[in-house]
Amino acid sequence: MDGRISAGRASPGKPHPTPGQPFVGARGHEQLIGPNVQPVWSPVATETWGQGMYDSISAKGFTAVRFVLFWDDFEPKPGAWNETAFTTLTAALDRAQAAGLYIILDCVHLYGRPEGQSRVPEWARAADGMAAVAANGLGFLQELATRYGRRDALAAYDPVNEPARLPLDHRSVLADYTKIVDAIRAKDRATTIMLEPTYGDAKVPADAFKSFTPADPGSLVWSVHDYYVGGEGDGYGPHGEGDSASAADGTTGYNPAHRADLAAHLRAQLHTAARAGMALWIGEFGIGAEARGHDAFIRDKVALFKAHGVGYAWWEYYARDGVFSMLADNGAWHPWVHLLR
Repeated sequence: MDGRISAGRASPGKPHPTPGQPFVGARGHEQLIGPNVQPVWSPVATETWGQGMYDSISAKGFTAVRFVLFWDDFEPKPGAWNETAFTTLTAALDRAQAAGLYIILDCVHLYGRPEGQSRVPEWARAADGMAAVAANGLGFLQELATRYGRRDALAAYDPVNEPARLPLDHRSVLADYTKIVDAIRAKDRATTIMLEPTYGDAKVPADAFKSFTPADPGSLVWSVHDYYVGGEGDGYGPHGEGDSASAADGTTGYNPAHRADLAAHLRAQLHTAARAGMALWIGEFGIGAEARGHDAFIRDKVALFKAHGVGYAWWEYYARDGVFSMLADNGAWHPWVHLLR
């Protein structure tokens, strides 16, 4: 079963946000913690991670996975669905659910060039990745909502990963999010929808939210990507750009003396979320395996997130280059993984 449903009410088992808490489910407050996982490996691949992999994530004490999806795998031509990719994704959802894990769908994972559109279908590309989704990707988002929205294990849609727009224009990004939220809500009124700032970590001024006017403003969560290593106060420039030292390059290290800067950086996003009436969730954070201060970075970030009741997803479960992988080449968990819990 792929969980097809038209718009409907939330079931008792589906987690939903409440003031200050991103997810509350049938068991009470759920702190969603886990890795980012790529479940569909190519547009023609039926192979994907087996049940044992999801069971091992759950056995490690994690409660969720963020599924990284690439739009061009699913919609090679307008409205033409690649059922092979959807079948593979359905199998991954089934296995994560069987392991007792919640799932966040990172629906359109923007990255690369031009303007975040490396994996945007060529027919759908626009001035930037966010514009491409708002103009041409609503059908794909609705297809995901139609197929999977009924699943209790589906905790949230994260419709656009790191929305790209230069120069920074927070108002126009949030206006595009209005179209995206309305499109998803037309098919699924129950599942939480996440919003990200530009490039995943910009600081958005309060007045920018005047352009965010969805018909149904409920069940929303603010999600950021936090690779900041400190050394420059809260890490934000005069226009909210997060252009300070970052571990996202896989080589930049961390000095524990900058712990207070990490807290200031997170406070800025907590403040943004609170002003917008949303709770906060960390969609990505990580540091390169060989980077200085690797373990201290994890300890300090996790302690900070937990102090504020914020869930988080590590980047990433596995990658061939191994820079951020939780797994060693032999398939064993790295010894530092326990620090994430």
